[in-house]
Order: sequence, then C-alpha cells, then structure tokens
Amino acid sequence: MATDDFMNKIAPSVVEELPNNLLIVNTEGEIVFANHRIESTFGYKPSELRGKKASMLVPGYFTSMNAEKRVEYYKNPTPYTVGNGVPAVGLRKSGEEFPMEIGLSPFQTEQGTFVSVIILDITERHKTEAELVKKNELLGLAEELTQVGHWQWDTVTNEVIWSDNLYTLFHQSREEDLTYATYFSYVYEEDKEYVTEQVERIIRDKKFYDFFHRIKTGQGQIKIIHLVGKVFTNARGEVIEMIGTCQDVTKQKADEKKLAEFNQQLLDKNKELENFAYVAGHDLKEPLRTMSSVCNLLQKKYGGSFNEEGETLIDLMNSSVNRMSKLISDLLDYSQIGIDRTLVTADCQELVEAVTNDLSLAIKEAQAKIIIGKLPVIQCYRTELRLLFQNLISNALKFHKADIPPTIEISAQLVDTFWKFGVKDNGIGIDKESKTNIFKIFHRLHSYDDYQGTGIGLAHCQKIAELHGGTIWVESELEKGSTFFFTIPL
Repeated sequence: MATDDFMNKIAPSVVEELPNNLLIVNTEGEIVFANHRIESTFGYKPSELRGKKASMLVPGYFTSMNAEKRVEYYKNPTPYTVGNGVPAVGLRKSGEEFPMEIGLSPFQTEQGTFVSVIILDITERHKTEAELVKKNELLGLAEELTQVGHWQWDTVTNEVIWSDNLYTLFHQSREEDLTYATYFSYVYEEDKEYVTEQVERIIRDKKFYDFFHRIKTGQGQIKIIHLVGKVFTNARGEVIEMIGTCQDVTKQKADEKKLAEFNQQLLDKNKELENFAYVAGHDLKEPLRTMSSVCNLLQKKYGGSFNEEGETLIDLMNSSVNRMSKLISDLLDYSQIGIDRTLVTADCQELVEAVTNDLSLAIKEAQAKIIIGKLPVIQCYRTELRLLFQNLISNALKFHKADIPPTIEISAQLVDTFWKFGVKDNGIGIDKESKTNIFKIFHRLHSYDDYQGTGIGLAHCQKIAELHGGTIWVESELEKGSTFFFTIPL
C-alpha cells in the first residue's frame, strides 16, 4: 500500500500531463503506474496493468532474448534518454506487434528503486526509414542502369558530396575531401571560362539549370558531361545549396555528331541527284524537240506520199515524243519540289478555287460537281500545296465512271495538332492490294490507252505532304470511289 500511496501523490501533478506513454516499474518488473496515454498505444486501461509484469507488453521471444540484460540493468540502473534509448518490440492487447523505443530513468524513493519508462511508438518512423531505404536502393539502381550520378554542393561550407558513380566517372580518390575546387580541377581547360560563367549565372538567377561541358578525368580521358540541377536559397534569398545530376554523354554526343554528318551527306547526295535530274531532263528535252520537229516536217512535206502504215508510224512517233516530253517535264517538277523552303500564310479556300478555275475546261467536259467545304488559312509552301490539290482533283476527274458524272468534295478538319484534308470522289475506286503502291513514282494501275498520265502525280503528292511534315493515304473501294487524305501540322 505504501507504493500505491506514493504513486497517488505524484501522478495527478506530474505524470498524467506527459505527452508520451509512461510506465513506472519496480525492481521486480511489476507495473506500479501507467498513465492514460498507454491505452491509445497498447489498448490496455491503466487499471488493467497495475500490479502486472511489464513483460506482458512485449512478445515472449523478445522477453526471453533480453532476460539477462534486464537482470544486469537492475543491478546498476542507468538512464537512457529517448532518442538514444533502447529499441524494442511492443505487443498490443490485440496481439499486434509494433516497433518502439524505450527511454529509462531510474530514481530512488523511501519505498526503494523505481524506473520510469517512456515509450515511443516508432511505427511511422520505421515506415519512413523503410521508404527512404527503398528510394535510395531505387536511386542506386537507376544510377547503375543509366550511369547518372548525383551530387550536392553546400555553397556556405563549400563541401561537395558525390555518389559512387561520380567517383568512377572522374577517377577521383575517395580519401580526399571534396570541394568545388576539386570538381573545377577536372574541367577541361578550354571550358573553364564557360563553366565559371554558367555557375555565376546559376547563382545569380537562382533557377533550374541544364548545360554541357568537357572534363579531363584522373586518367587523362576527355569526356563530355551533362549537368542538370536545382538551386536552394535561404529566407534572405541567398544560395545555400545546389543539387543535381551528372551524366557522361560522350558516346551520345559522338553518335549525334555522326548522325548529323550522315544526314548532311544525305542532303548533299539528294541535292546532287536533284541537280542531275534537272540537268539531264533539260538536256533530254532538246533532242526530243528535234524529233518532234522532224516528225512535223515529214508530215508537212511528205504527208501525201505516206500510205496508211506510214501515217500510223508517224503518229506513233509523235505520240511517243509527246509522252516522253511530258514525262521529263514531270520529273523536272518532281526534282524541284521543296527547293524553295519559304513558308507563307495561304488561304486554302483561295488555293482550291484557283485550281478549279485552272481545271474549268476538264470540269466542264466531265460535267463534274465540285463541293468545297470550309478550308483553313495555314502556314505552308504555297506553290507545292497548290500542286498537291491540283493533282488530287485532276485524278478524281480522270478516274471517274463512264456513265456517272464525277462529284468531288474537298474538306478540312482540325485534329489535335494538325489539319486533316480530304479529297473525296465517286469514281472507279482502287482495289485493296494497290493502295500501298499508288504513291510510288511511275506506278500505274491502268494502261496508258485507258488513262493517260506518267504515274508521277501521286508521288508528287506524297513528297509535298512529307515536305510539310505530314502524311498522305487513301481510303477506297472498287466502284465506290476514293478519299485521299493528307495532313499538314499546325
């Protein structure tokens, strides 16, 4: 009873106001007092614990593991403050185990030695630590897979912290303390001024940064690195820390350079081919003009002397010369598409109306009906885009059904980040197998006797659509007509 009297005197005035779980235990390991916060942590009311062994609040295996330590502690009780306390495992009334930390503080009374036990439920701390460990493991894995290292620079103390990857990248000894000067010593001599300017700018602007420069590693290798990071400031706006990532992009930059050189070679070759096509086409036209003149002269001077077969041969020669001349003209036009890369603002409504005016005779002869929807004003290569509309409308006029006048609809629709144009007809259509080949140069689906042409028109269309950064395709069914679609990015 003496112990109960003692606890009843001190409890109301002191321990019930403590924000933590508190037990007071005697040297026999019995609980002589438990404050009201114990119930929220362990599920026991304080009255259920008084007089009971404190070991009931930990699992049996933990009690047996620490029995000797507990006996030794009571021989020479010493304080353990929370934060430097004893890690333990708690056992709730429900049977659930949880991590906890115990602070111990022995004190003497007339009734003997007692130990106050402060208990912290550190479940959330364990979760946070586990998440941090997981994040660090993931960061380490990401660094290993991507070869990206991370670093931290305290601009007040000038201390620099590197991840493992950076020590490897720079061939830097781990025994030496790192500072900004350490890092700067690796900067390639010709890049030092540039790096200094970048650092000064970053500290001045206090913004996210992203730049490249060269380093010379501890083994003398020249590498290109990519720095990305963020600046942190204090309440006065002073830069106190910079953190970021560092990646070796030497191979990437070398590959980019090779690709750029290869692309330039392709551009040069294309230019050579275009020039060759233009010169060859121009030179080929001269003998064709001569052949045409000879045919006309023969017909004019000796026309009456030819028999029927002779007249047929002269007509055939004339027809072949004209077809060859048209083919060469189309080839010259094809080679010149995209020569003038000047984007202009064009009203597609006006372009299509101009095309239909140019084709008015063909439209009248075919008794065609042209329906022009609402078309946009866009940025484009005006001459080429006009040719694209002209070729598609001409095709729709050419490949119409013999007994049904053609109806041609031109439309446009805004889809995401591009305009989708459509040229729809009610003509003879295209079979499924031919859809993928019709845009190839010189590819014809019909004989020249059935439908005249060089087989270059749709190749023109594809080249023009791709010149604008778009695509072209056809949706069609035999005897039900076709719709040619092409896109022009905004």
